Amino acid sequence: MNKKIQPYQFNFIRKQGHILLQAHLSVNDKQTIKTLQAIVLEKINNQFVENNAEIQPLLDGFLEAATSKPRLEQFLEVLKEEVIPFDPPSKQQLTKLFKKTKKLKIPDWDTMDLRDYTFYSWNDSGKQQKFIIASIDGQLVGVQGTISPTTQKGICPLCHETSEVSLFMSKVKESGDGLYTKRGNYICYDSDKCNHNIERTDELNDFIQNVKYTK
Repeated sequence: MNKKIQPYQFNFIRKQGHILLQAHLSVNDKQTIKTLQAIVLEKINNQFVENNAEIQPLLDGFLEAATSKPRLEQFLEVLKEEVIPFDPPSKQQLTKLFKKTKKLKIPDWDTMDLRDYTFYSWNDSGKQQKFIIASIDGQLVGVQGTISPTTQKGICPLCHETSEVSLFMSKVKESGDGLYTKRGNYICYDSDKCNHNIERTDELNDFIQNVKYTK
């Protein structure tokens, strides 16, 4: 079966479903509900501009499902079958991405639900290192940097949710002069939670471009 939904798009639909569910539980005015339903459907349609016709059948029953928690959970469980899983790199690909890293940890892909990941990242707490893997314009990219063991409440620039964030910094070679500079930001320390919350990839791509490539 040709799956049609990216993990971050599934997250977006799930969040919109919960917004509608909360409205049904707290708002009595039917016109207000109808207006919100129209807004939610428009937002979802904007997520699928290129394959909107393929997505519409998958959304049949969405508005009705969002009227109760059990129905919404059941709807999302079925919808998740249409999610495109993260394509895990081979050991050889990982080694090539992080060729300067000795004793590189290889994720156990078989134990994961790869439909949950828009990108994949893990922390090496012993070395205070964070590794990030993502696909940018169809090309697999790996980013490595330091991650502070200290966390604080903040808004992650990747998923735009308030979470426990830590300072991630990567060394980037400046163009032509052989010198290096450090770039980074405060991002989610727990990248699994970040993946659960992320609803678009523009900021993720911009972040990786900033901490990976020479300007």
